[in-house]
Amino acid sequence: MKKIILTLVMSYFVVFSLAQEGVTFQVEELSKPEKALDVKAYEEIYEELILKDYELRKWDVKDRKLKVQYDILAKSNAPDSLVSFGYHSFFNGMYTAYADHRPFVLSPDMMWLLISQGFARHIDSEPEKYRKYFVDFKGKTSLVVLSETDLLHETNPTRWEAVLNKFDSQMAKHTGKEIVDLLTANFSTTGITEKVASQINIMKAMEPYFEFVVLYIACGIPEITLQGTTEDWKKVLDKAQKLKKYDLAWWIDEIEPLLKEFINASEGKVNKKFWRNMFKYHTKKQYGAPKVIDGWIVKFFPYDKDGKRNNLKSLNGTSSLPEEIVKVDVKYIQTGNGQTTETILELWSGFLGLKQDPKTFALTPQISWMIRKKDVNDSFLLQKIKSDNDSYKIQLRVDEVPEILKELKEINKLDLYFNKRVSIPEWLKNIPIKELSIYGDISQQEKEKILKWFDASTIISINRESYKNGKSIDGIRIVP
Repeated sequence: MKKIILTLVMSYFVVFSLAQEGVTFQVEELSKPEKALDVKAYEEIYEELILKDYELRKWDVKDRKLKVQYDILAKSNAPDSLVSFGYHSFFNGMYTAYADHRPFVLSPDMMWLLISQGFARHIDSEPEKYRKYFVDFKGKTSLVVLSETDLLHETNPTRWEAVLNKFDSQMAKHTGKEIVDLLTANFSTTGITEKVASQINIMKAMEPYFEFVVLYIACGIPEITLQGTTEDWKKVLDKAQKLKKYDLAWWIDEIEPLLKEFINASEGKVNKKFWRNMFKYHTKKQYGAPKVIDGWIVKFFPYDKDGKRNNLKSLNGTSSLPEEIVKVDVKYIQTGNGQTTETILELWSGFLGLKQDPKTFALTPQISWMIRKKDVNDSFLLQKIKSDNDSYKIQLRVDEVPEILKELKEINKLDLYFNKRVSIPEWLKNIPIKELSIYGDISQQEKEKILKWFDASTIISINRESYKNGKSIDGIRIVP
């Protein structure tokens, strides 16, 4: 039977001159981990995540001689190296702590960021349904923040922190201060990084209603540490309860009793049975199904990566988890000397990796944010697509078919995995394609349209059923 440990200690930290209390408590005795986990450089983690968006790894770039412009403008302060689990460092970090008997550290900021990310995904699932709670206009309104310096050449995070902070007051003019104050992290553990990360998450939640513009005129876990005070954890509960009115009672009701256990533990009243079940239940039956995760932490992930509600009881592996990093577009306008230039930026915010204690090997999720120039012309994607087309085949997971494919004169093999309903644009039929494989929910009308569009020169596979010249091909099955 796998077990978890927790040791009761009081620890004190300082954030912005405010006393910050913490408590470490013991659940069970377990063997200590044998060695530290591998770490990666802070900058390298962001670079790997950017490549992951293109379904590439660093060795792919080197092997295929691709030219990558990461265009990272600024990022929050963080340790030089972190344990990294890609887009799921919080969840998989906890999983690793559980499996290897490593202590784990939690803070009000971390749990509130998870709740806030869930709230943002909830709003994004049906933005028009919830529009009435926040704004009284249709479409999107531009929120414009003035910058006194040229931020495209500014790596100092404090400059960006000051600018991003201004969007709060801009949004509050339309939404009211209540929702902005509610979603903003304001605990004794909250540093500038945690606050800015929460502010970017607010921007993500309100993205269906606002365009963000920056204008520059220049011319199994052995040990848990809960950071913060009991009042902090009570504040997390209170803030979460205030989200109920946004059609979220179905979720908040589930996490309320969990947050109360955080309060109890911060007071020294540790429910060991509760903390043992943070990640999976301690039953032999469940250990026989290692891919099923049913600990209470799954309740903090209300939506999957496709925007569908999770059942809040269990997860079949981690492949359906939403990313723990949100991204928001910002339009940066520079005007002066009779010229105006516009640059699209991308704000990232969330859990980037995990700090690792060199002595105890305890893991602490690292909240971070970053700003980069967005590749609006998809120049790197075009590089990758051309390379894929020359070497084997193009594989894309999409909401809609990217128009960058128009740049290709012909396509050897094209695999399209649709996150939403399958929809093939008419312009695609004008590109010679040898093999076209389509995966996803598709209507009979869309299927018939596709089969009419492509002649005998194209072999079509729709959810692994093959066709040529509009007719089914017996004995041929396209396997990805």
